[in-house]
Amino acid sequence: MEKTKDFFLSVTKRVFSNWTALKLAVEHGMGSIDKADLFCHYITDFIYINEGLCSSEIACELEDFMDEQFNTELQDLSCKQVAEELYKFYRYCVEGNETQAVIEFEKLPPLQPWIVACLAKKINKGPVAFENDSDSESDEIEESMETEDTEWIQVKPRRKK
Repeated sequence: MEKTKDFFLSVTKRVFSNWTALKLAVEHGMGSIDKADLFCHYITDFIYINEGLCSSEIACELEDFMDEQFNTELQDLSCKQVAEELYKFYRYCVEGNETQAVIEFEKLPPLQPWIVACLAKKINKGPVAFENDSDSESDEIEESMETEDTEWIQVKPRRKK
């Protein structure tokens, strides 16, 4: 089970690195790049600990995490799409369908550099806790990254009630 969990974590990182809402939340300072990486680990653990989840429950957890940790309210269907993708791979893992999992993994878009920078940083510095956001560190990473997009969309923080 641990081997499939490691594979699933790599799926989660690849899917999250291509999730525009998460990328924009990090780019616009709603949360750090370290928090995005920790989000990958959190969701992987959440799915593996809570057996019998459906994709809508995963989507709710994704939405709650984005709201609570990135202060971002999503108004699109991206949580549902991400949840369905993760759920599909989770089913492959628990059913032992390694061949299909690898075939589908190869069809995913490649791991994006904005999250890879976080992984390289973690190798040098070690893990970072959610509570220890460092804006200066994330600013340095963001300045060193090149973006391919010439247009941007503003991600607005959720209003406190």
